[in-house]
Amino acid sequence: MIVPARNASSLHSAVLRYIREVGRSGSIRKAAQVLNVASSAVNRQILKVEQDLGVKLFDRTPDGMHPTSAGEILLRHIRDTLSDYDILLAEIDGQRGIRSGHVRIVALDSLLVEFLPRILDPLGRRYPAVTFSVLATAPIAVFHEVIAAQADIGLTFVAPASAAVQLIASVPMPLGAVMSPRHALAGHKRLSFPDFEGHAVLMQHDALPVVPFIDDEFAAFRGATRPRLVSNSIEMLRRAIHSELGVAFFTRLGFLREIASGELIWIPLAVPRLEQLRLGLFTSAQRTIAPATSMVVNEIVGRFKELEDAA
Repeated sequence: MIVPARNASSLHSAVLRYIREVGRSGSIRKAAQVLNVASSAVNRQILKVEQDLGVKLFDRTPDGMHPTSAGEILLRHIRDTLSDYDILLAEIDGQRGIRSGHVRIVALDSLLVEFLPRILDPLGRRYPAVTFSVLATAPIAVFHEVIAAQADIGLTFVAPASAAVQLIASVPMPLGAVMSPRHALAGHKRLSFPDFEGHAVLMQHDALPVVPFIDDEFAAFRGATRPRLVSNSIEMLRRAIHSELGVAFFTRLGFLREIASGELIWIPLAVPRLEQLRLGLFTSAQRTIAPATSMVVNEIVGRFKELEDAA
């Protein structure tokens, strides 16, 4: 049997990745940014595949690229093909003693600030042949990305989910108030929502849906509160907290260093549902985990144990 050269297969898989990322992001420009290639290259390859297949894969509209029925069929095939191909290459490299592969992670945005860099930075130095993509997404969307084979690892709050995902490990991760140590509420051990009356509040834009992660009390508080600042950028909110513009609601993971140093403080919320939140590590229950992904999973599980022991 003749085995194709890897560079030829990689060229083919690159085109499939272009199509997959456009389907995921709904935009040639956004896909090109993620893939670190020119937008024109992505568009050219899609047009070529459409010409070769004799069908249109995407409807190009003012609000983005939308898969046609033929495009949906191809995208399903691409997700399965690329997942199997990545596993194949990783297993072959593992036999040769080389830790390589590509690991795709989707997570809550706060985990991209400090938690994941602390894990991936040393792994990147130890295994230079392993590459990563790490994307922030909404809590409930993490499950969708793992199920759709758009991600190998998902990090989000534990909640009832499809049987297509499996919970590998979890750690207690309650929601609390992050503020300057000079804030008037900084001396409290726990806080209830009435305590914030008269104090400026900072809110994440559409960060947590009411179901299944937060309870009615938090939903009512969010609905009744006029925030001083709303942003979908955790970095923007971080700066606002440091500037003493108000109090924001996060888990500790986005501010571990600053909490440890005393630059900021974190106070738990006295709300049972929010006190019981857990951060979960999820993978697909339907696909084999590649060696590189397994390596990252093990590192995250170890970090979870450290956090639980330190709590």
